[in-house]
Amino acid sequence: MLDAVLDVIAERGLEAATMRTVAAAAGISLAQVQYYFRSKDELVASAFRHVSERLDEKLATIDLAGPPRKVLRQALELRLPLDEERARDARVWLAFSAASVTSPMLAGIAATTDAELRVAFARLLDTAIADGDLPEMTDTETEAGLLLAVLDGLVIQGLTLPAEERYTYLNQSLNAHLGRLFG
Repeated sequence: MLDAVLDVIAERGLEAATMRTVAAAAGISLAQVQYYFRSKDELVASAFRHVSERLDEKLATIDLAGPPRKVLRQALELRLPLDEERARDARVWLAFSAASVTSPMLAGIAATTDAELRVAFARLLDTAIADGDLPEMTDTETEAGLLLAVLDGLVIQGLTLPAEERYTYLNQSLNAHLGRLFG
């Protein structure tokens, strides 16, 4: 059912994710959706948590034993719309992120997810410094926040490009930013 919510959002936007459209997309009755979720807000919040959990699962597949720059790049690439699956996920993430600005329930989920990503990125930067791959910096958590901001910007810019231009643009942009960061 949560995957059906994500399908609806990816194809038609967050406003289209009503209990009725989700039921139709999942091939179940409206009553079944209402059994699990009392409101659209509850359904949407559960779907947002589901997206965040999926990202956590993907991050857990990255081999942390590699060079920190490579590990960081792999983590960043998970959110970039480099192929159709990630473009779909990016559209969904962007819809939730935009809605979180006005929804306290979604804002809490977004803040938690972003905080977890900032901590993970900061730890990767700390490792890179300890390994001598990255110059000393006083505040890796702030730098991790900047990385997250760059990532969010690249997601938006990538999604506005024609699909055939997206990969090259995102790859070159990510290379340029990591080159500046790692020297």
